[in-house]
Amino acid sequence: MAERKTLDELIAEEQKKSDEARARIASLKARQRVVDRKRDNHRKIIVGAAAMAHMKISPPFRKALIDALNAAVSEPKHRAVIPDLLDEQAFNEAMRAASKQAAAAQKSAQGGAARPGKSPSGPPGPHLT
Repeated sequence: MAERKTLDELIAEEQKKSDEARARIASLKARQRVVDRKRDNHRKIIVGAAAMAHMKISPPFRKALIDALNAAVSEPKHRAVIPDLLDEQAFNEAMRAASKQAAAAQKSAQGGAARPGKSPSGPPGPHLT
């Protein structure tokens, strides 16, 4: 016949189950915080990219965003990361620099590309018929 457990043993078993359940719940909550943080960061990236793209084409939006950033971003270390987004002149200079860089990259890509009908490694090989 099976030996009966004492009340103290039963309490200890239930306490262990309770502790294990609390640990599982804490682990699940930690995983949920990670998922929520990743989702929030992803949303911020998307919204930031959209705002930056729109500020290039809409001067009124650009002015409003510059004003909002100047009001909201006060830490020098954060302002140092976005100087081109904090005033109109710096933004325009950054856009001109980016445009020049893009033009140079395009020119370089066109200059380095093989001409049609020519092999980049020398004359064309024999034609197979």
